[in-house]
Amino acid sequence: MRAKIKPFSILFVFAILLLTGLLSYQDYGISTDEEACHYRAVVTAKYVADTVGLNATFPDNIPAMADYSDRDHGVLFDLAAYALERQLGLQDSRQIFIFKHLLTYLVFFAGLIAFYQLVTRRLRDWRWGLLGAVMLFLSPRLFADAFYNAKDLVFMVTYLMAMNTASSLFEKPTLGRTLIHGLATAVAIATRVMGIVLVPATIFFLLLPQKRIYIAPEPWSRRAVRIAAYLTATLALTVLFWPMLWSSPLENFAAAFQSLSRFERWSKEVLLMGRSFLSTDLPWYFSLVWITLTTPLVYLGLFLVGVADWLHRVLVQQKLRFWHQSDTLADTFFQALFWGPLVSVVIFNSVLYDGWRQLYFIYPAFLICALTGLHMLFHLLKEKKRIWAFLLTVIVTISLGSTAVWMVRAHPLQNVYFNSLASSNWRSQYDLDYWGLANRAALEAIVAADPSEKILIAEISAASVSESFRILEPQDRTRLSMMDPSSSMAAATPDQPIYVFNNYKRQKDPDILDRDPAYTRFYEKKVAGETILTVYQWVGPSNEVK
Repeated sequence: MRAKIKPFSILFVFAILLLTGLLSYQDYGISTDEEACHYRAVVTAKYVADTVGLNATFPDNIPAMADYSDRDHGVLFDLAAYALERQLGLQDSRQIFIFKHLLTYLVFFAGLIAFYQLVTRRLRDWRWGLLGAVMLFLSPRLFADAFYNAKDLVFMVTYLMAMNTASSLFEKPTLGRTLIHGLATAVAIATRVMGIVLVPATIFFLLLPQKRIYIAPEPWSRRAVRIAAYLTATLALTVLFWPMLWSSPLENFAAAFQSLSRFERWSKEVLLMGRSFLSTDLPWYFSLVWITLTTPLVYLGLFLVGVADWLHRVLVQQKLRFWHQSDTLADTFFQALFWGPLVSVVIFNSVLYDGWRQLYFIYPAFLICALTGLHMLFHLLKEKKRIWAFLLTVIVTISLGSTAVWMVRAHPLQNVYFNSLASSNWRSQYDLDYWGLANRAALEAIVAADPSEKILIAEISAASVSESFRILEPQDRTRLSMMDPSSSMAAATPDQPIYVFNNYKRQKDPDILDRDPAYTRFYEKKVAGETILTVYQWVGPSNEVK
């Protein structure tokens, strides 16, 4: 009976996860990074076409690769998406970005499958694998980013897939699995240069003493051949997948690594717990606090249990010889892939954007640690008294259910999720909708309510409203135009009204327009009772927007 339940359960759960994305991908606004990612893909496509002699046309204003400042970013996913866009003949920006949202979610869905495989292999039970996929899916901020974040979220998936192939390689080190892991590593590096951390981690774990790693003793020469095959596949495929490296692989990779390891081109204020910090001078606890505040509490608790269990096995049971037991070896690999990048960010004082999205790639390692903690705790309680294991199951189920309910209520703005550890009055404590995703619904409300042929849009915060125009219907986009910040509000007329956006990002006085009688609130968006965006309509002469 159980053998019949397994395939049905797996198919049912993944069908629900896929269907949810297919029903949701058209609901999301456009993020501030999407246009830049698309432009990067066009620049790279032109370079590829010129290099290999393809007959393709591009806009005249597309620069050469050597003259493009953002060429040091990985572009594999964006380039593939652009190729599909060209094949389908998509030309309108709304079509292009909604199609990209679908593709991004499909990549995330592939990541859910990979995580299912990884957890199933580690805990040796497909039911735990399904739980892992559901927990990754029910991670609010990552779920939202799974539609529009073609950089951080896609890199997380490629990093996760490389973790999965590494786990498979450690379990049974064959040449075929070695080459597959080399392919996965190359895809991760070509997506973001930080994927390079997979290379030393893989080699280190392949060089560990053989006890319990391999089924039979293996000569060092064969292991050296395998490592050489892995490095060769990784190097060759990384160059193939990253066109910027074609002209000078080592020099260009070194330049990209140096540039992106401390991205000083992005130097802006970020907000955490009511304090503003410059992105180039962050406190050491910045990422840890963001992870703690934006991850469901039950995941955090189980992660701590998992870390404690791993430390007990490594320090007490195995006296630091973690390679003597296959499960502890795997868990040490996951711990290294979580803590290594997190510690590196502190040591190198890396530049981070709003929140911790650049570190999303360590989240699967975090989550599998939480799952191993839950697995250990469940079986420990079950041995003592089955009722305690049942109560633990109930608590976890209720927690997952409450997270799912929150996500449904916040849809499509799960990107502003905070757990109960965050204080109230979010807008004065944290950067909220830094992607500008709420702008879409606000703009749609404006064009639906206002029949004017021309509508002026202004902003008094870093709301990035102009990017959101591109996902509106073409006939609505033509009616909207951004107002010059230095222009006077007196430009407004009954035939050309002005609407002012405030998402509170880098706005020192969030209520400035509430005190000005020349403005009235037109639109307000709240998530979990917290205001993340307010749109004001100019109704008469008064003090101008500052």
